[in-house]
Amino acid sequence: MIEHEYGRVIHHGGRTFFATETMGEIFAAAASDVVSRGDTELVPLLHRGGVDLLLVGPGIPLAVTTIDVGRPTVVAEPHTREAG
Repeated sequence: MIEHEYGRVIHHGGRTFFATETMGEIFAAAASDVVSRGDTELVPLLHRGGVDLLLVGPGIPLAVTTIDVGRPTVVAEPHTREAG
């Protein structure tokens, strides 16, 4: 089995799909094109679980977000002087 690095999350119809950065961007561009034309179409999405056709249109809630994995923020603790 081939392991992929998933960089995008697609939220559609109460479901969540994990896609590679490239596939997420391709899907987002196609969905944006459909919505900008005022059309409603099935747009293919290749994701971690396989392939799905997602209904995309102006009135259909959809979000494509970036998975941002980073290092935790380290908060410096104030230094205290010890008596001595």
